Amino acid sequence: MPIDCSTELNKLSQVEFAEVSYAVMAEIFDLQRELGRLFDEKVYKNALQSRMSNLQTEVEIKVSIRDFQKSYFMDVLASSGAVFELKAIESINQRHRSQLLNYLLLCELKHGKLVNLRSDSVEHEFVNATISLEERQTFIVEKAQWRKTEGFSSAEQSLMIEMVRDWGTGLERALYEEALIHFKGGLDQVKQEIDVVMNGKTISTQPALLCGPETVLKVTTFENNTDMYQKDLSCFLTKTSMEAIQWINISRNRLSFKTIM
Repeated sequence: MPIDCSTELNKLSQVEFAEVSYAVMAEIFDLQRELGRLFDEKVYKNALQSRMSNLQTEVEIKVSIRDFQKSYFMDVLASSGAVFELKAIESINQRHRSQLLNYLLLCELKHGKLVNLRSDSVEHEFVNATISLEERQTFIVEKAQWRKTEGFSSAEQSLMIEMVRDWGTGLERALYEEALIHFKGGLDQVKQEIDVVMNGKTISTQPALLCGPETVLKVTTFENNTDMYQKDLSCFLTKTSMEAIQWINISRNRLSFKTIM
């Protein structure tokens, strides 16, 4: 299977999740009172596990396609269906919400909770996955502005389509990018320093992912503002020694391939 969890999952209703969340959060509030705010995440996680019998930690999710595999680890899984991501940070931000949403989508679970024990009082918020895997696997492939280049042909394009068909849209950008890098030979082969040129002179270098000798690879997950980003890509290209950019954007209902020359 392209996505596999190391334990059997139970899809909880919103009411069931609320009941589990109430019990877990009561223990977390007690833990912060007992331990304070200065410990690492693993300390709170281990302490929580020692206090609750229906709770697992570091639950592995394996994502694969062909010979590529990546593992994620959910901090806390309660009652086999309630995901809790524990943090010990200054404050919760969008990156943390996206991380938890990624876990929910991979496991086809609806409800999770972010918890931060470093703040003065426990900071917590719900994260809900409102879209199914079937919906995420339904998308339009757009390639009218795509052209084959050295290192990115129909084979790479077909691989990308296969990947998104298997996993669905909506997952973290890095997962799609890491898989493509794997099939291009690994990061050591793909990541290189390229020249930045102004007025005919090289002024510096810039790290970039290359899918061919003169072609940059860009993977994004934008829902909007793609026109502005395309202008930035064109500007980037004119100021480097590269000849093309192969841009893949994965939005909720569209997988687009564009070649910037």
